[in-house]
Amino acid sequence: MSSKRVDKSEKINEIAKTALYLFANKGYSATSVEEIAEAAGIGKGTVYDYFPSKEEIFVHAVNHWIMELINRMVEATRNIDDPEKRLKIFIKMVKDVLDVDEPDPKKLFADIDMQTFMEGGAFFKRRHIIKDMRATFCRLVADILLDGVSKKKFKPEIARDATKIAVNLVAYLDGICMHYLINEDYEEFVSQVDFYVKCFLDGILV
Repeated sequence: MSSKRVDKSEKINEIAKTALYLFANKGYSATSVEEIAEAAGIGKGTVYDYFPSKEEIFVHAVNHWIMELINRMVEATRNIDDPEKRLKIFIKMVKDVLDVDEPDPKKLFADIDMQTFMEGGAFFKRRHIIKDMRATFCRLVADILLDGVSKKKFKPEIARDATKIAVNLVAYLDGICMHYLINEDYEEFVSQVDFYVKCFLDGILV
């Protein structure tokens, strides 16, 4: 890959990361391309050299942010032999996403949902991107479950429905995250997740 192409890719990600913080603080609708350019220390015209629209900036910024989270999860669990511990680390990292100030996830998650389901939204015709992200999370969980079965840590019948179980666990985490974002009570959120995870593990451990 040429250095010019690498530089362009780095600039795209730099602009997207800057925009992500603005989207998190102000919301997608309230953030302008001019503000993104100013925060990135470049001209508005330069932003358009890399992105055709604010919508494209939002899509790239969200995709890059979540893929970085997925990559961190993979790295954090890669060399851990105990599947129970791997699963707990995965869930802890999901909890940690909501325990940050910058970028504040509340507006981001609300905007992602809105821009996915609202006709004309940034992700409305790109819902495959969100589906692919969720599918990646589910595969991570399913792989941990199957590894647990192979090591006789999890019940053997788990293997038959590993994908369904993973989808349900990720769906629960999605739902409890939204519950927290509405109530804004992180301690209750952590308590509820810990309770669910204990019950979940009690049901799958040998």
